[in-house]
Amino acid sequence: MRFSQEKVKDLARQIVTMMEEHPSVTLQDTPTAVAVEVGSVILDNLREEDEIDAEVDDLLREHSADIRSQDMDVESLRLKFRRQIARERGFVL
Repeated sequence: MRFSQEKVKDLARQIVTMMEEHPSVTLQDTPTAVAVEVGSVILDNLREEDEIDAEVDDLLREHSADIRSQDMDVESLRLKFRRQIARERGFVL
């Protein structure tokens, strides 16, 4: 995961603060409860990205001989695999 849980909590609080300050937004729960939910969504997204990255790593390892023999750019393949897997999962990167 790219962020610590403390960093995610801080981001969630900042998002809720911005929401509270926006005139067209009305929170349906306490700011603390909304921040917990926002943090949960952020963590879920980070986990999903980690799973996608792990799947990409597995694919690259599985095809490493072909990649080396054809002198392919690993980082370009990583990006292509990552986009493809995300698209298949309906996940927006």
